Amino acid sequence: MAQAQQEQCAEDRLARWRKKWDAKATNFHLDEEHPVLTRHAPPLASGARVLLPLCGKSLDLAALADRGFDVVGVDGCAGALDAFASEHGGNVEPGPNHLSVVRLPSTRTVGFKVGDFLGLAPGDLGGRFDGAFDRGGLVAVEPADRRAYAATLADLVRGWVLLVAVEHPPFDGGKLGPPFAVPEDAVHELFDGAFDVALLEREDRIDAEPAWRERGCDAFFETSYLLRRRQ
Repeated sequence: MAQAQQEQCAEDRLARWRKKWDAKATNFHLDEEHPVLTRHAPPLASGARVLLPLCGKSLDLAALADRGFDVVGVDGCAGALDAFASEHGGNVEPGPNHLSVVRLPSTRTVGFKVGDFLGLAPGDLGGRFDGAFDRGGLVAVEPADRRAYAATLADLVRGWVLLVAVEHPPFDGGKLGPPFAVPEDAVHELFDGAFDVALLEREDRIDAEPAWRERGCDAFFETSYLLRRRQ
C-alpha cells in the first residue's frame, strides 16, 4: 500500500506540469544560457558529471554538454525530452540505467531521465555527480516537498550545486507559486547539513521581467547560491 501511495503522490505532483507541457505553457524557459551559470559555475574537468534537476528543455543542457561535461537532466514530463531533442536537432536513443540519450549534431550527448526526481538514488542515474545546476527545480516544488527534494539532491551530488532561487510576496489571490519563494534562511535550513552555503547574488528582477508585476508583485528577487559539499 505504501508503494502505491507513493506512486500516486508522484503522479499527482507531476500532473500539473504535464498539463503545462500539453498546453505549451512553458514560458519559464530562457532563450539563452542562464547568466548565473555563465558567471558562477566553478571549474570542472572535461568529462565531469553535471546534473540538472527538473530541467525542462533548458538550453543549459546543451551548453554544458558542449563544454565537454557528462550532462544528465531529470524532468517528470516526457514532453521536455521531446522538445529538447527537437529544438536541438538531436536523436533520442535508449541509454544505460533507464536513461534516454539525446545525441546532438555537435556529437555531444545529453542523458535524460523522465520521471519523479524525489527519491532518486545515484544508481538510478549512473552514479553521483561532480556538480549540479538548479535553476528552476527547488522553486518549482511545493514547500511540503522541499526537504525530500533537498535530501535527494544531497544524495546525488558529491561536489557543488549552483542554485538559483527566488524571493517574492504572494501573487494575486494569495497564490504562493510556482515559482515558490525560498528565502535565504530556508536555503540554509535545507542544505547546511550537507553543504557549505554561500549567497552569490540577490537581484530585483521586477523591472527587467514585468510579468511578475502583472501577477501582483511589487518586488521579485532572483538569488543565487553556491553550495559546496562538506568534507
